[in-house]
Amino acid sequence: MSRPAARRLPGIRFEVQAPPVEDVLPRMDVAAFVGFAASGPLHVPVAVEDPADFEAVFGEAPLLAWDAERGEPVRAHLASAVRAFFRNGGRRCWVVRVAGAQARANTFPVPGVLRCSEAGVVTPGVARARSEGSSTDGVQVSATVTRELLELGPWSALGTVVQLEVTMPGGVAPGDLLRLTLGNGAMALLVPVDTAEALDAMQALPASGSVPRRVKVRVRTSRARWLQTGVGLGTAPFTAKWTRGEGPPVSLNVTDVEDPGPLASRRTLTLTLDTPPEAAPAPGTVLRVEGATPGERWLVVESLELGHGASPGTGTVRVSGLASRVLVAAPENPTALSVVCERLTLNLWTRRDSEQPARLDRLGLCPTHPRHWASLPTDVERARDEDAEALPGRAPEVRLPEDWRQGVPVSRFPLAGPKPGPDAEAFSFPLGLTDVPEGWLGCTPPPGDALERDGLSTFSADLFLDADVRETGTEALLAQADFLRYQSSEPRALKGIHSLLGRQDVTLVAVPDAVHRPWVRASTPPPPEPLPGEAPAAPAWGTFLDCALVMPAAPTPLVADPAKPVAGQAFTLRWASVAGTDLVYVLEEATRPDFSDAVELYRGPARERTLYGRTSRAWYYRVRVQQGPVSGPYAPGVAVPVAPRVRWNLEHVSAYSPKPLLAVQRALLRLACARGDVLAVLGLPEHFREDAAIAHVGSLQSPLGGTSDVVPALGFAEENALSYGALYHPWAFVSEEQQPTVPLRMPPEGMACGVLARRAVERGAWVAPANEPWRAVVALTPPLSRERLLDLQDAQVNVVRQEPRAFLTLSADTLAVTPEVRPINVRRLLSLLRRAALKLGAAYVFEPNDASFHRLVQRGFEALLGDLFVRGAFAGRTREGAFQVVTGDALNTPAHMEQGRFFVDIKVAPSLPLTFLNVRLVQSGDRGLVTEAR
Repeated sequence: MSRPAARRLPGIRFEVQAPPVEDVLPRMDVAAFVGFAASGPLHVPVAVEDPADFEAVFGEAPLLAWDAERGEPVRAHLASAVRAFFRNGGRRCWVVRVAGAQARANTFPVPGVLRCSEAGVVTPGVARARSEGSSTDGVQVSATVTRELLELGPWSALGTVVQLEVTMPGGVAPGDLLRLTLGNGAMALLVPVDTAEALDAMQALPASGSVPRRVKVRVRTSRARWLQTGVGLGTAPFTAKWTRGEGPPVSLNVTDVEDPGPLASRRTLTLTLDTPPEAAPAPGTVLRVEGATPGERWLVVESLELGHGASPGTGTVRVSGLASRVLVAAPENPTALSVVCERLTLNLWTRRDSEQPARLDRLGLCPTHPRHWASLPTDVERARDEDAEALPGRAPEVRLPEDWRQGVPVSRFPLAGPKPGPDAEAFSFPLGLTDVPEGWLGCTPPPGDALERDGLSTFSADLFLDADVRETGTEALLAQADFLRYQSSEPRALKGIHSLLGRQDVTLVAVPDAVHRPWVRASTPPPPEPLPGEAPAAPAWGTFLDCALVMPAAPTPLVADPAKPVAGQAFTLRWASVAGTDLVYVLEEATRPDFSDAVELYRGPARERTLYGRTSRAWYYRVRVQQGPVSGPYAPGVAVPVAPRVRWNLEHVSAYSPKPLLAVQRALLRLACARGDVLAVLGLPEHFREDAAIAHVGSLQSPLGGTSDVVPALGFAEENALSYGALYHPWAFVSEEQQPTVPLRMPPEGMACGVLARRAVERGAWVAPANEPWRAVVALTPPLSRERLLDLQDAQVNVVRQEPRAFLTLSADTLAVTPEVRPINVRRLLSLLRRAALKLGAAYVFEPNDASFHRLVQRGFEALLGDLFVRGAFAGRTREGAFQVVTGDALNTPAHMEQGRFFVDIKVAPSLPLTFLNVRLVQSGDRGLVTEAR
């Protein structure tokens, strides 16, 4: 939903614009996180500047499984990792949502909206969720129409060709939809504006405030359609078709039609549909009614009434509304009738539970309108269109309009336009819509439960990796990625972590959701069917009874909506009405199918009851009618299986296999090494103790480790890739701002990236990111033995420790087997030099390759390295002892110069962190002296 932007008091305000800061060194604080989210584009990096940005696009952390050992739900770690990153000092990150290929988006029928194609085919309007997944399951959609009156001049209509002149403030433009309502409103002409030619402009009469300019416009179109409202259905038999979303429409048999006739003041039709009440079309639904008479009629359901049936799951419903049909031919002499001309725009509304509805106003109804409702972008389209770096040649006028963003959103508008169909759309038009949202329709989810539609039913390394790159070695990784993106017969974007290869500003990468244990589906057998209720007690025959005494009928059917709720979800029981007066409906609830433990829930005249807070189990309900002292029979009972909120169980620790984690981390190390300027921040599962953590590091470092989920081990030639990864353990309990009293357990990658980013911003990437407090951490899990800390340090695991002043790490090591590049600050310094050299070296391309050019390059790089030396990036007392820039003739031979090649050797001595501070206490006489020594 959206909230209005903050308002300001009227007046003049001066803003001081700070001068731009010269970008001396490349940024080394931008991170990237890959994991599971409830919404957002799949496999497309999205820039995030703060936690509110993340929540607006990706929503809350999705629920994954149930941990039976702890008795708690398991959620994705991506959201908490991003929050921890910003909490610990991060300023900017990229987020990639990943899921399997089975992820599907919900579809929403839009109440009272029809689409007309260029060929004249009319179909109901259907919108999509803005992204794949089940996050929009609880969203409902409504629509209203905004009408603006126009002054109509001469007009003519010949079939679908219409020409007219209108006058209104601001005029009209191509893409507008005009509606000419004739006579009593039974006939209207829909005019999509193809061309608009301004004839003159005149000022309106002076009034208070500003004076609007009235523009006279000549409008032409060749795609007009006539809409006749309040028509009959023709000859029986009838069939009503209901488009609930993607796929074929649902056909409903019409068993009876009540038609007041053409002379009625309002020709409201009532259709009896042969369908169970739980499958009945809700108010706002557009039905296409077909009969023996040629042509189709469109009826918007205004009211719904449950009918009668013989057993649960079957029955009839009665729907009422006005029927309309779309015509090509005009009525006789239409220009002789009184006409009202309006410009129509559409307003889309969405709501979720008790939240305030969100809306998008003044959307166009024609494809050429700049805010066409069917052009609402999906998350993938928006991410790619707003990315100026990825699409530098895209013209600004083709980009998304700024006003799609709705000011300051709490969350993005949940809808997107429909998928493009085979027929081009001419225009859309409203049917039965007013300026107040009335009918609200829910989504039509694809088959499968929530986790399946999220694409997360199977946990594996394939969720995080691109299938065509995951087995590629470090040397060929970039070439293979470029081939897939640009040179293959079907170029495509990469998926998973490999989608970050094009993000040149990323220097830290983490995959916090790779440490999950897999989950399996929980088995839930169907509940037993309810048994028939006992017969009602017979009246006291043989005594004087009221002659009008009649036993009431059973209020069949009794249905639940939804039929299979989850724990904590409200559901509504509805039953049909029974003829008679002074009726009292009695609803009973039981936990046994024979109703032996039934209790009375409700007694009164209402025909529905909403229940809340039912726990996970099967509940049984039955209803009867009581009229005075006489009780009628029970309607057939209904079983309502309340499923647990999570239908997937986390695998036991004993069944855990580290192969998916090894595969993801190996691929991540290869990606970081191929880029040459990225550090992979790695984590471990929570249950890993000291020996398991050390063994996992050995598996990552061993070139003989074999394959894990098709990803081979890092070979002998890829040993350098280990220096591009740093491993952190254990997990932490974090007190977050939203729930400070309930600490959240999370892996350490997000906090470690935040500390790395903070250190790079405040002091430089060449300073070791250790001995820095991790913010909001209140405890660690699992508690590691202090006697084993040295073993973990020797295994190059950066252990998060509880020290007197804070929770922090006292080591900052990569997984490198070479001691020279083992410290994180050394690897980060070399990455910084690489990025700086690429930036500086680009300015020297196509310069004359002579001795003066050599000196120019040498001075440029010496100035860069000299600045780093002053900041403390290098060891040594002098500049000559800290770095060297070699461009001499021994390196650049005449043969190289003839080939147009130029080499620069940069030799540096990175500064190493002080890891031990020895404090020596010396007793001298009656005084104590304290000296420091390394």
